[in-house]
Amino acid sequence: MSYTFDYDLTKLPREFFKDIARIVDKQKWHKKLGKVSKNIVKEFGVDKLLGIQLEDAIAVVEDLVDIHIKNLVYEEEFRKAKEKILLVPHCCRKYMDSRCKADFDLNYSSYFCNHCSPDCPVNHATTLAEEKGYKVFVLPGGSCIKKILARMNCDGVLGIACPEEIKLGMGFIESKGLAVKGIALTKNGCANTQFNLNSLKEALI
Repeated sequence: MSYTFDYDLTKLPREFFKDIARIVDKQKWHKKLGKVSKNIVKEFGVDKLLGIQLEDAIAVVEDLVDIHIKNLVYEEEFRKAKEKILLVPHCCRKYMDSRCKADFDLNYSSYFCNHCSPDCPVNHATTLAEEKGYKVFVLPGGSCIKKILARMNCDGVLGIACPEEIKLGMGFIESKGLAVKGIALTKNGCANTQFNLNSLKEALI
């Protein structure tokens, strides 16, 4: 049913929706809406489409909402950040063996892409990010973030990972007073994971 009145959202302050996101995040209101997430999962059959248990599907939806809210909260700060880095999980590499020519640097516990495979997702991500002035780290695991931030002078961090890892990473990065943004993997696992390249393009500001 349509509204019985007219409105113009452009009259709202620019920060209106971001302020709502900040309030929701601070008060953790979305955590109190478990039934809503459950209803969403059931309505769209998320558990069946993904082939996972109902409880797991609910957890994924809640984590995705968390990430979206955080992205809104830090959008302006991230845009203003001068030195940004991109964190990419190494499981996105086309090859997980010696066919991958990435260099591993113990100082950062990270791989650095050498663009060896034109159709490798990590190559695509690295190329796009470097064109925008980002330093790109290809991580074996989330625990590497601490070492990277200790050595890098950055004020903005964009990360690609599974929703649970993004939430953990965002929490740590927030604690360091840095602007943070996350992109959830569209396919997780230990190898051949995937992310949406268009989402990355939009996030690289």
